[in-house]
Amino acid sequence: MDRRYGRTLPEMLGEYDRRAPARFHMPGHKGQDTHFGGELAGWDITELEGTDDLAAPADAIRAAEQAYAEAYGARDSLLLVNGSTCGLQTMLLALGQNKRVLLGRDCHKSALCALALAGHSAQFLTPAYDAEHGMPGMLTARQVHDALSERRADAVLITSPNYFGLCADLDEIADAAHAHGALLFVDAAHGAHFPFSPRLPDFPSHKVDIWCTSSHKTLAALTQGAVLHAGLCCPYPTQHLRRMRNLVQTSSPSYLLMASLDRALHIARMQGYEKHIDRVEVLRARIGRINGLQVLGEEALGNGIAAFDPTRIVIDVTERGIDGHAANSALTDMGVVCEMADMYRVALITAPLDPDEWYDRLVGALTHLPYGTSRLIKRPPVGLAGRSMCSLRKAMLGESESVPLHAAAGRVAAAAAGVYPPGIAQVIPGEYIEEDTAAFLLRQKALGYTLFGIEGDRICCMREE
Repeated sequence: MDRRYGRTLPEMLGEYDRRAPARFHMPGHKGQDTHFGGELAGWDITELEGTDDLAAPADAIRAAEQAYAEAYGARDSLLLVNGSTCGLQTMLLALGQNKRVLLGRDCHKSALCALALAGHSAQFLTPAYDAEHGMPGMLTARQVHDALSERRADAVLITSPNYFGLCADLDEIADAAHAHGALLFVDAAHGAHFPFSPRLPDFPSHKVDIWCTSSHKTLAALTQGAVLHAGLCCPYPTQHLRRMRNLVQTSSPSYLLMASLDRALHIARMQGYEKHIDRVEVLRARIGRINGLQVLGEEALGNGIAAFDPTRIVIDVTERGIDGHAANSALTDMGVVCEMADMYRVALITAPLDPDEWYDRLVGALTHLPYGTSRLIKRPPVGLAGRSMCSLRKAMLGESESVPLHAAAGRVAAAAAGVYPPGIAQVIPGEYIEEDTAAFLLRQKALGYTLFGIEGDRICCMREE
């Protein structure tokens, strides 16, 4: 273990468990029920004397945060046990109240919740559509500059990388935002592994004001383990960010989660990503030789896409005559479970801890994907340019009612709705629900895709007076 910052979280928890005290404190299993936690059940504790406090860390938790800051080139880093959702909420609350935020319509749904909580007004930009590959591009510095030239904003929020591993030109976007007096926030949840190889996309930590990474997505942390990073140019003191984070994060943080964050960083530093990238390049070539499959690569650059993550394998299946959902279902039946599927492709997250045998199984399953007769024409998704009728805050916190989706056209949405993953909203709260948007969501559900913001076939709308 790296001892530059004092004892680690696993060491601290192990020391407590080995003392075998009589536990008259939370949690109720007292470390005795090992059915779910196994040997680590004894590490599942609460804030006690000598175990540090995430809300105001000074011992092992603080050491883990300092280690993350060094690894990511941040001024400071804060552990998150509520995922990057908590990170997005923290950075947007740090702005204050009733500010203006410029962001892409490809933002995660949790960003919309944060905007409503803070009372911020939002202007949405739509990334250019890549017709050849059937997916949106990334927001560009030119779009940001033009939008800020027309109307100032306090912050710009960019999602990079996205679910497909595609990255925006954050260096140029940072220059554009700062030139207009706006801060740059980045939802980099899917880029937690980027610092651990020069062959992965570069992240300009010296220019981004605040960003968050989800260690549970691509590193070895347990689910919900994430980190908020303050850049070298961040104007807010760490104490302010910690206070904002404490407003939206649980007051009973899991020590198992925090220990896994500490351990995940150690593994990433020790193993790196060089050997993993080597074997993924071999895997990508093997998949590319399978009839009817195309693996997304450097040819996707353009439309604001400055780089892509080679460890994220995105496979277009349309030349096989099937859609992404059919491919995903077939792979699941063959014992291979993908991260997500959309209309045209499946997306797979790889990591250094993947057994080599899994890659053989994947290639075998892809080889046996069924053939179909569909000829899918790649079109931009509907519902990405809605008409705003009121503020996010008014829509999300006001009176609402549940309306059948087939009858929702013409109503104003009170909640975000779309296809998950990737969690991008086709319907944004406060926007008028277009007829083709409602039809699109119903069609996606009929095809087997999971929707968020829809219960049964009903959507939450503002109550009509």
